[in-house]
Amino acid sequence: MKKLVSLALALVMLLALVACTKTAEPAAPATETKTETTEAKTETTTASSGDFPTKPITLLCGYSAGGSSDLGCRYLAEALREELGQPVVVENVPGSGSWLAWNQLLQTTDKDGYTFALVNLSALYGHYDETNPRQYTIDDFELLANHVIDYQVLCIRNDETRFSDYASFVEYAKNNNVIFAAATNNITSGDGTVAKMLEVKHGCQITVIPVDGASDATTMFLAGETDILSANVGDVMDAAENGYKPIVIFAPERSGYLPDVPTSAETGVDDYVSFSARGYAYMKGVDQKIVDRMIEALTKAFDNENYKKQMAAMGAQLELYTGQEYKDLLNSQLDSRLDIWGVAK
Repeated sequence: MKKLVSLALALVMLLALVACTKTAEPAAPATETKTETTEAKTETTTASSGDFPTKPITLLCGYSAGGSSDLGCRYLAEALREELGQPVVVENVPGSGSWLAWNQLLQTTDKDGYTFALVNLSALYGHYDETNPRQYTIDDFELLANHVIDYQVLCIRNDETRFSDYASFVEYAKNNNVIFAAATNNITSGDGTVAKMLEVKHGCQITVIPVDGASDATTMFLAGETDILSANVGDVMDAAENGYKPIVIFAPERSGYLPDVPTSAETGVDDYVSFSARGYAYMKGVDQKIVDRMIEALTKAFDNENYKKQMAAMGAQLELYTGQEYKDLLNSQLDSRLDIWGVAK
């Protein structure tokens, strides 16, 4: 009898132990589910960064519609759309030599890579402008890529009788006030610096009228409101059909787009060189993966056949620079402009 009781008791204890073991077993799958969820979140975060962009991108252009800077932005926007798979919308924010657009870029709170801007030499020189110094320097921008080197030219109307070439213009301007338009009249402006160079080196009498961009300067010139047009090669590709002509290019050698126009050195007047370097930048703080993605897309857009044809049609000399080479390019004109304006570095 005692043996039966003991056997029954042992059987009850064994059944209780088995029941306890089965109750504890579901704990293991819970750990596996948590791990799978964590991995899924990690993969989602990585994919989100890698999928950029997932919505339209805004390209800020600090000049009015219709000029070479604006057109270059629009041609690039189409080439980038093909590379990124999202629309790139050009937003014109003219004024203050493009600083209205750059302030809008640099003060953007969302550093998500969905806003970038056309930048040029003015972005580097703003803090050297003694009449209106800017708080930002080139180090506040995340430089992406330079696309265009556009040398400056002086143009006269075909019916001009006071002067016919660069040398005679300089001689005339030494004794007579001449007027031309520029986006700004300070160290940040290539056109404004040409005027200052003529004053400093040759004693010319120049009055500069501020305008929003190249198209406005050309309109005033064609209307006879200014005496001479200071512009970039890309701004004057339709000169012949509109009744005016370039008389000098401020470049180290002649342009393939204007092969008949002499350099300033060839005229024997001076050897001045001035150009606009047009590229693109983010504000600082954009994720490096997105920066790299945009540089890659801009580099590929540079080789887009349609983009190259469009840029060539308006006389834009394409030269790609990225990274430190891009920053060195922007610095290459600085010493010359500082010397002309008499500004300490």
